[in-house]
Amino acid sequence: MIRTVIKVDNNLSFFLGKKKKSEIKLSFAGQRSVKDLLESLGIPHVEIGRIKIDNRSVMPDTLITRDCRVEAEGFNPGNPVLGSEPPFFILDVHLGKLAVNLRMLGFDADYSNDRDDDELTRLTCSRNTEKRMILLSCDRGLMMRRGITAGMLIRSRDPIEQAAEVLRRYNLCEYTNPFTRCFNCGGLLKSAGGLDDLSEGERGRLPKGVVKWCRSYTRCMGCGQLYWEGSHFERLYEKVKLIMQRCSSEIS
Repeated sequence: MIRTVIKVDNNLSFFLGKKKKSEIKLSFAGQRSVKDLLESLGIPHVEIGRIKIDNRSVMPDTLITRDCRVEAEGFNPGNPVLGSEPPFFILDVHLGKLAVNLRMLGFDADYSNDRDDDELTRLTCSRNTEKRMILLSCDRGLMMRRGITAGMLIRSRDPIEQAAEVLRRYNLCEYTNPFTRCFNCGGLLKSAGGLDDLSEGERGRLPKGVVKWCRSYTRCMGCGQLYWEGSHFERLYEKVKLIMQRCSSEIS
């Protein structure tokens, strides 16, 4: 039998639930990878930032072949390893409101309410993009799938706090660009001009009250949805402000 002592930091202790301890002792026969050992405790591999065996940094697929001490750290909020461009997000079926909030903040967020875990895994593995692709999910089992290489398990059930979680984790506050993407499909918005610049069909779909006062519109380059700054935008601005406040307060 191989005997291990496992210590995780505060970022990962969330996943231990009632098993939360400063140190956990595990014994097993044969050989196991560090990733397999940590996931047996309920810690998804995508949440692990750094691993050490007896104070030596190792990769998640390193095999444990002798008695040892394992230390695992989660990603430090606000200081992840990212490229120069904001990531591309794919969201599971439970995160529709978070998808809208991320689009509202200007991030590329792909969401559909009819995708199962197999489809989400396939999309995460196969999408052709220069941006880093990250899966967001509330499903711990999905995050433990072998094909998922970058992801985040969303802790909160509050859509406002969920958005703040994502901003903190990936250090995205400076990348926000509110109201530049379509809430419905995530496509980029572009000026559509005034009422006379719209097509007859578009003018026909506008509420009569809006036509009387609105002088400028924006159009989604993806689905063609029209937007204008009505009274509802005051509520949306307040929502953006609240998300940014929660993000900044936690980081500081």
